[in-house]
Amino acid sequence: MKIIAMILTAIALQLGGMAQAAGIKTAGVDHVGVNVPDLAQAKAFFVSTFGCEPVTQIGPFNMAPRAESVTLAMLRCGNGSNIELFEYKNSTGSTIMPKIEDIGASHIAFYTDDVQAGVAYLKSKGITIIGEPMTMSSGDTAGETWVHFLSPWGSELELVGYPNGKAYEKTSKVKLWRPAD
Repeated sequence: MKIIAMILTAIALQLGGMAQAAGIKTAGVDHVGVNVPDLAQAKAFFVSTFGCEPVTQIGPFNMAPRAESVTLAMLRCGNGSNIELFEYKNSTGSTIMPKIEDIGASHIAFYTDDVQAGVAYLKSKGITIIGEPMTMSSGDTAGETWVHFLSPWGSELELVGYPNGKAYEKTSKVKLWRPAD
């Protein structure tokens, strides 16, 4: 019996070790980068709408071979990941906003305990809301409410809230980031 226990322990340690050995050990997501057409407008939007704080700004400098110059700013937003904004001057890149379902398209989701109040605030500022807030009533994300909206320059963003947690948290050993933690 002791031998079987030792073998099972060795297998478990080896499997756990293999999961940890692959890839890069990371502490988390440092920032999300977003290209914007007007850096001052984007900073003002994130500051006035979400209380983000501008921390650093560098440029303009010529580091992009397909643009005259680039300027970037790093914003601190609550206790989540930072946002890095890039403004490329006279870029040869596309100015067509990708659709949310396009490969490579992305969005930033801002957490709030009150999605309905967030929607009311966004509407009061003339921000376009895409559909109505959706509350998940079953499955892993039961307890979550979310809605997408457009930034002033057309990027799709999201408000999400789950002040009482999500259903998966009752059974999963691994938990997603949430502000309550």
